[in-house]
Amino acid sequence: MNFEDLPQLEPLPLNPESEGEDKEIFYPSWQCFCCHDSGIVQQHLARLIMPKYCSNRDKWPACQNCGAFNERWSGAGLQNFDTRFNLRVCQKLDLISRNDWKETVQRQIDIKALAKNMAMPGVSDRTANDAAEVQQRKQNAEAYNWAAASTAYLGGGEDE
Repeated sequence: MNFEDLPQLEPLPLNPESEGEDKEIFYPSWQCFCCHDSGIVQQHLARLIMPKYCSNRDKWPACQNCGAFNERWSGAGLQNFDTRFNLRVCQKLDLISRNDWKETVQRQIDIKALAKNMAMPGVSDRTANDAAEVQQRKQNAEAYNWAAASTAYLGGGEDE
């Protein structure tokens, strides 16, 4: 097979980034943090109850905190799922996940504030074009042969 004649394309991003716009902090749209509205308890939460749980090997635990399990999996048969997690357990897992989410968002806010305070003046105001120009200047400076320029300026080298 000859692969040389295949075209080379740049990937197309699903969500193109706006120039000069800060990325917003992601806030989930799901209602249940235990299952993310999938009806299945998230693996990292299931491991709090079953430390040896593996989603590739074990039955998926059904979330009882919201109606998502019944809505999405009613036709699959209960024998295919682990239904031992009761409403109280799922509510506790939901609360744990909500608290984790709050801590994560607070860390992101703190990091953004710290980065803004530590940034060199003018750096945070750069557009994508400004950043590309700075990068090009940096590459030019790195590519410059400083040793040869120093020798030529100070004299010396081959004609001595």
